[in-house]
Amino acid sequence: MAKSKVVLAWDAKQWELRIFEEKLKGLASVVSASGNRLLEEIVDADVAVGRLSDEAVTAARRLKFVQAPWAGVDGFNLELLRSKGVMLASAKGCNARSVAEHALALMLALAKRVVQLSERVKDGGWVPWSEETFLDDLEGKTVVILGYGNIGRELARMCRCLGMRVIGVRRQTAEPDGYAERVVGLGELEKVAGEADFLVVTLPLTPETRGVVGRRVLKAMKPTAYLVNVGRGAVVDEEALYEALTKGWIAGAALDVWWSYPPDPNAPSRLGVHKLPNVIATPHKAGWTRESRKRCMEFAAENVARYLKGERPLNVIDYDNPY
Repeated sequence: MAKSKVVLAWDAKQWELRIFEEKLKGLASVVSASGNRLLEEIVDADVAVGRLSDEAVTAARRLKFVQAPWAGVDGFNLELLRSKGVMLASAKGCNARSVAEHALALMLALAKRVVQLSERVKDGGWVPWSEETFLDDLEGKTVVILGYGNIGRELARMCRCLGMRVIGVRRQTAEPDGYAERVVGLGELEKVAGEADFLVVTLPLTPETRGVVGRRVLKAMKPTAYLVNVGRGAVVDEEALYEALTKGWIAGAALDVWWSYPPDPNAPSRLGVHKLPNVIATPHKAGWTRESRKRCMEFAAENVARYLKGERPLNVIDYDNPY
């Protein structure tokens, strides 16, 4: 019986390719390709790993399974995959710790004014010891985590170690888990946002979550509170956030995810949210660590092996509710 063919839809490094070759030994041949070569290689591929353009999906004649080696699947044309009978799976959870660490770093950077103080000193200035220049502590503060899944729970664990009070928000109310004192449904977001010193967004982007952090939520927050987004940019309403930051509804924000990306000339924010003085901006790097990348590659390879063995893969996306 002929082996299956698996295509990695990027120019994989040798160590990445080796992970797949070892996990899929005896099950499939593995090739790495991008650009025009990907369009050639995917024609007879049974499985693809990585993001695929509509052109690549259309060109694939035998494709039945696509594995995303990361958590979010908003970059895929779900209707096209569904129409071709292709199963899609994510690698959610593989980078949870790395993203949670980045979220915590952004929280600390906001509370301790790290960026502003660094810029002041580098410019030859100094900051006096006065009440106006007090920094904030995290201990005793309340963090509301919007998206209480793998990343959210990992962040909750870290925040509890710092003596913070944690409230989780997910689609439906759930029992406390030892980290969050309360886990409420999305319907209570506006209410608990008023308790937050930090509102941290870890949600994926779906029709249900798009713009869920809008004017009502931001206006409900305290003027001393901060927004941190490591989920997806469009979960937060861009115009509402700009207004909140420029009118003093909230004290500031730290964003790792955006509304648009290069080469879009408006990237990352058409309103210039990233340029505001009370914003810390990072270029979607929360999960981009060597350890995280390795975990995601290993998970993706193992999940492809499950599929090729006739087993049910993990994290299969429900096209009707891709949450």
